[in-house]
Amino acid sequence: MKTKAINLLFAFGLSLVSGCNQHSNEQEQHQAGTTETVAASYQNGVYLNGYQFDAMDLTVDTIPQRTMRNFIETNGQLTLPPQSQAAVTAVIGANIQSVEVIEGSEIKKGQVLAYLYHPDLIKLQTEYQASINELEYLEKAFQRQQKLYSESVSAGKDFQRIQADYLTKKGEVNGFQAQLKQLGINSDKVKQGQIFERVALRAPITGHIQSVNVRTGQFVSPQQVLFEIVQNDHIHVHFKVFERDVRKIKEGQAVQFLVESQPGVQHEATVFSVGKVFEPHTKSINLHAEVDNEDGSLLPGMYARGRIVTGSELTYALPNEAVVMDNNRYFIFEAEQPQQEKGWYFHPVEVSVGIVEDTWTEIKFHQELDPDARFAWNSAYYLLAEMKKGEFKE
Repeated sequence: MKTKAINLLFAFGLSLVSGCNQHSNEQEQHQAGTTETVAASYQNGVYLNGYQFDAMDLTVDTIPQRTMRNFIETNGQLTLPPQSQAAVTAVIGANIQSVEVIEGSEIKKGQVLAYLYHPDLIKLQTEYQASINELEYLEKAFQRQQKLYSESVSAGKDFQRIQADYLTKKGEVNGFQAQLKQLGINSDKVKQGQIFERVALRAPITGHIQSVNVRTGQFVSPQQVLFEIVQNDHIHVHFKVFERDVRKIKEGQAVQFLVESQPGVQHEATVFSVGKVFEPHTKSINLHAEVDNEDGSLLPGMYARGRIVTGSELTYALPNEAVVMDNNRYFIFEAEQPQQEKGWYFHPVEVSVGIVEDTWTEIKFHQELDPDARFAWNSAYYLLAEMKKGEFKE
């Protein structure tokens, strides 16, 4: 009896397990059939169930209007105006006693760059002292002859000769004073008997040392460039604008540009000068825009890719990831969610694109837009791939 009872219980358990498995299979077949029915009910699109939708991290919403800026793309180079560059030379041929700066040094206007020495510097000062003494003697002689001439005691030619000698010496002294001033030597102290054995070569502007072209002990001539100084605070960007775009350009327009050394960092500038003459070979004009370079990260000579903003308009726009090109045609994906379904159906809508600004693209519809229509804001490339995969299977 016990064995018979155990056999009955075992058989009952098997029937329960078999019934559960059959019920589970029927549910899966029903769900699969529902998905296939929904997917088959839409043509020329792609259906994603809830799991696929979440896995692709899709964003769906109505299409917004956004202010997009019209611009002209151009290339150029960072440069400096002439008044922000300086080439430092010696006024007189001399030797370098010491160099006080190195390349890259930040300097202030009037700061000492180097010291010069040479026998000619001493000779200039001693000649100035001798000329001062001679001028004092001639000045007194001139005053005596002038008095005698006014009293008709001396001849006119004696007065004229001493007058000429006096004026010539006075001019010579003034010339020496000008030379000493250019060298940075105090002529009053030299007049009092002081002789300077070396002179300081000073910076004419505030900025940074771009190059040092001398070394200690070297003899330098007056025309030789010893130091080059740049003032990067006033850097600007030099662009070329082609003939077809010239009419759109004017002073005061905003410019956005990138440099290779700082990828992804957008810099701002403002147009302050537009050329009035075409270059014969390139059929373009020169344009200059002032740059905000407070941090000093932009340097002359850097290549720049820029966009000159010429206007703005309110238009429909979507993130760049919402637009895909296929066979030279642009598409976005309109989204619909069937009733009582967690999944979404996406079908392509052909559009034209306009302005592309940063991460947004202007969308131009070929037909009237339903204001309640929803679109995929991203993953357009993957939606197109899924759609083509389905077409291939068919």
